Amino acid sequence: NIWRGKMTADHESEARCREVADLAEDIFESRTVALDWMAAPNPALGGLAPQHLCGTEAGAQQVRRVLRALESGGVV
Repeated sequence: NIWRGKMTADHESEARCREVADLAEDIFESRTVALDWMAAPNPALGGLAPQHLCGTEAGAQQVRRVLRALESGGVV
């Protein structure tokens, strides 16, 4: 699990972050690249790092939208 050691009080939030990070790993085909992407500020997410958004369902949905756009080669 790429989120090992990243504990939160909210198990639902933790599970959601794990799911989004796993999707990133699947898309980038690299754990390292996925972790770097999750931690880096992203212009498509208002300059926020994806890992900071996945704590809420609305934020996780934004991150998934960006990942799926990257996966399909589309515009975010």
